[in-house]
Amino acid sequence: MMLERSDLRRLRIPFVAALLLAGVGAAALVFTERGLAEAELLRKAGHDRLVTARAQLAKVSEEEQEIRNNLVQFNQLSERGMTGAENRLDWIETLTAIQKKRRLFQVQYVLEPKRAVDYPGVVQKDGAAIFMASRVKLELLLLHEEDLLNFLADLRASRGSFASLRGCDISREGVVAGGGPLRARLHASCVVDMITLKAPT
Repeated sequence: MMLERSDLRRLRIPFVAALLLAGVGAAALVFTERGLAEAELLRKAGHDRLVTARAQLAKVSEEEQEIRNNLVQFNQLSERGMTGAENRLDWIETLTAIQKKRRLFQVQYVLEPKRAVDYPGVVQKDGAAIFMASRVKLELLLLHEEDLLNFLADLRASRGSFASLRGCDISREGVVAGGGPLRARLHASCVVDMITLKAPT
């Protein structure tokens, strides 16, 4: 079938319309691809924001849990009387009460000034509560080793501080103490840190 000039004239308008429609389709395709690329960028940015928000929420939840744990520990320390100002008079009364309760021959002590705890592994942070220690040097005359163990257990169980034993030297005693038939057989020189928690200033 051959097309004649008259047919070509009649096909000119549909041909131009087809070209225009093809151009519009191509433009729509390019515009749609750009829109998809922008939508993908927006989706990725939204996903990144969601990931960041979830990470921040997890961090806040973790910090909240840490604060709760710290409050529990702080309340436990408060219940033991370890927070606030140290009460040396209570410590002296505790030492005297333990000596009487355990019927020890002699308990002598020297209380040193308080200082920040400087134990290995303990990190004291600026602006936070600080562990303070008052070193107590003890000289004890005892009947046997169990007297020393009981004395230290009672001291550790006392309220007002945490007793951290730093060391003890024990030697046999040859001197009679007390005037009864029993005599001291051991001499113990011990160093104990009485630890309290000082609130941040």
